[in-house]
Amino acid sequence: MLMELTAVYIWSQILTVVEYGLLGASYLAKNRKAIVLLDIASMATGIVVFLLLGADLGMAMSVVILLANFYYLWDEHAEGTKNRLTLRDYIVLVIVLALIAVLAVLTYDGPLSLLSVAATVLYEISIFWQGNTKVYKLLGIPVAFCWMTYNGFVGSIFGVLCEFFMFVASVVGYMREVKAGKKKKRRKRRS
Repeated sequence: MLMELTAVYIWSQILTVVEYGLLGASYLAKNRKAIVLLDIASMATGIVVFLLLGADLGMAMSVVILLANFYYLWDEHAEGTKNRLTLRDYIVLVIVLALIAVLAVLTYDGPLSLLSVAATVLYEISIFWQGNTKVYKLLGIPVAFCWMTYNGFVGSIFGVLCEFFMFVASVVGYMREVKAGKKKKRRKRRS
């Protein structure tokens, strides 16, 4: 099924490139605050895209994730980077995952729609881990794979291509994190 080339469709595709550029940059960012800020910008852009395309599930899930990202940004500002998760963090995660589950039930459109739900849940868990950017980048790999598969089944070549670039960005970002961790350990041993 081909989309008609309207101004709305063209703008949605331009904004999709912007959205994925911001998301890809988040996988390459080195600190949590930069990741969350880039992610907020990416989610906000994605919400506009979903509005333009009339994609209710994508928009609803993105709004939930955007609100969670604002919480993480606030928490980072209020508490600073922390290595331990608090009860409040877990409560926020449970609320967000419950909202995702409700939205999934309300908008269920067959087994294929579960791929987008799986990607969203994995993404939320990845961004949730306070202070551990390695988890975010590692879980970006299956998130991109879920979205690539979903886009392949719905016939979105552009979607598959965009998610392939996210897959590569998350792999590169994760490998950089692992390499930086090994360098840090070597420096500690030398000290």
